[in-house]
Amino acid sequence: MSNEEFSQIIVALTKKDKKLLSIFEKNLLGVAYYLAPLAKKLIELGGNKSFDVYAGSNPLDINIIAADGSKYMYENPVSDVEKQLESFEKAYSLYGSLFIYGLGNGVLLKGILQNQTHKTIVVFEPEIEIIYIVFHLFDFSKELLSSRLVIASSEFFAPTHYYAISQMKEVLSHARVYNLYINCSFYDTYHADMSKINENTANTFTHRLKEIGNDSTDALIGINYTTAHIPDMIESIPLKNIIKERAKKTKTAIIVSTGPSLNKQLELLKQVQNHATIIIADSSYPILKAHGIKPDYVTSIERVECTSEFFNSEPSEFDKDIIFLTATLTHPITLNYLKGRNAAYILRPLPYELGFDDEDFGYIGSGQSAAHLSFDIAVALEHERIIFIGQDLAYGEGRSSHAKGHVLSGNYDKSQASKYTIAYGGDGMAETMEVWNLFREYFEHIITIIQSKKQNLLIYNCTQGGARIAGTIEKPFKAVLEEIFDEIKPSMPLPTKLNEVQQKTKLKRYKKHIQKIMAFGKDLQDKCEKLFLELAKQVELAKELKEQGKDEQIDFDSLQKISAKLDKIKELFEDKLFKDTYYTITASFIRNQELELTTIKVRPSNTDEEKKQKLLEWVSVHGHWLFSIAGMISVMRENLEKSALWLK
Repeated sequence: MSNEEFSQIIVALTKKDKKLLSIFEKNLLGVAYYLAPLAKKLIELGGNKSFDVYAGSNPLDINIIAADGSKYMYENPVSDVEKQLESFEKAYSLYGSLFIYGLGNGVLLKGILQNQTHKTIVVFEPEIEIIYIVFHLFDFSKELLSSRLVIASSEFFAPTHYYAISQMKEVLSHARVYNLYINCSFYDTYHADMSKINENTANTFTHRLKEIGNDSTDALIGINYTTAHIPDMIESIPLKNIIKERAKKTKTAIIVSTGPSLNKQLELLKQVQNHATIIIADSSYPILKAHGIKPDYVTSIERVECTSEFFNSEPSEFDKDIIFLTATLTHPITLNYLKGRNAAYILRPLPYELGFDDEDFGYIGSGQSAAHLSFDIAVALEHERIIFIGQDLAYGEGRSSHAKGHVLSGNYDKSQASKYTIAYGGDGMAETMEVWNLFREYFEHIITIIQSKKQNLLIYNCTQGGARIAGTIEKPFKAVLEEIFDEIKPSMPLPTKLNEVQQKTKLKRYKKHIQKIMAFGKDLQDKCEKLFLELAKQVELAKELKEQGKDEQIDFDSLQKISAKLDKIKELFEDKLFKDTYYTITASFIRNQELELTTIKVRPSNTDEEKKQKLLEWVSVHGHWLFSIAGMISVMRENLEKSALWLK
């Protein structure tokens, strides 16, 4: 079946009267919503051949048996699943997210779905045919379409799918209590597949937690710089105008990074500079300038001072038509060095910047490096062909980390532990380090997403060295350039800026938003500090009574009321204004605390004594939580006051 035929079937089902849809068709639409390849495979099966279904008089008496009679799923389907559900809920009743290996006959899953505490349930089934059978027996379409339930096969599950799951409700907060529950003994022979799923899930959790970070100071610096640079941003070239006025002007974009392989490509790059858009990372700027190769765009995304040194030179004729696309969170010295050049200060899609809701200057640059931003720009400008060079993401000969002429090559830290990944061309392994490996993984993640939307976009990796980037076409730079020498890059005027009236209006809106942030923070800080004092008093008294063996005198009613007040405080954390602002510096703390709190939350408490002890522990742990949140809010408010001096 072709993809076009599959699409036609799905479209036809969506138009069909819902009352006339079969159970299988409903489930099929639910799966097609998030995993089309699996839905396509289910259609192509057309029936079950490897397994037979036994159904007794009881609707729950369903057994699945191998067609050759070699194995069957249950000894006694009804009693086996009833006992299983009872023990499962006893252990997992308070879990917000669940990972289950094996769909079984579907009865256990139907039972689990009755517990609304389970916000996200992910089920991996190794046998496609069993999914086919169960999809004819039970209707899971409501849960599938709402994303509460994900039924998948690891055969069709890519890293991007694991990443998407990690962003679903309750999932990441349960990382510390993650467990792949094996449905029944029928699945005992699928250990290799289970290991693969466990490894992918663990890697995804690790990657996501690293994305959130653990350094609120770093996030705060970015907020300070962005706030201070708002007036400069408003006076710079709007990103929206760059895209509007320059999209589709050239077919090919070449993204230049400063890996060890760059030097061997410079002569070819010089020959093609009039035939393609050249987008370079900030570290490449001094190198290309020294070789007389003029880029169209220079991207910069770091907030550290050392990055400013790439621009530590007097503006010249060379810079005349170059646009320097720089994140607003860049170091102030970068702004000083870019005076006299064509700057475009851009808002990244980070919570604080997103809160300004300004499409004129945002939003782009979700990756961790300038090269990622360069790729985003190339995609936004709707090039038909994107070429990477110098994107080694691995050490070169002599364990060199960068191209010759790199400004910071002498200061680069080479002491990080080595990792190994598939080398460019697939021949052997390349030595890399953790940060480069994360950069590569992000490229692979975003390329998968982009190619699913822009199937005609050609992405070449012409680095000819370093690490392989999955999803790209590996080809020598010279061979690709031969295809584009007949293209001529048109001369383009600089994109227009906002006029004076527009600038004043926008600055006024930013001022109002920041004042609103300050007022919200003051109110939330006061609430946290007030509840902390009440909590600390009750917890200290309870602990004293506990030490004296007077547990019966502990005021658990007051502790319960404090717990309810904590829930009210947490409701404010769901407020958009908090998520857009204070969450930026509290995110890593809140996430780490959620991991700790979840281990308490999901712990079974069957007796009154267990419930009381759990309540005391729950409230006690929140003391540090409230104190820290109030302190972080205070620090951010103080920093905003200093950074937004232009408000006065």
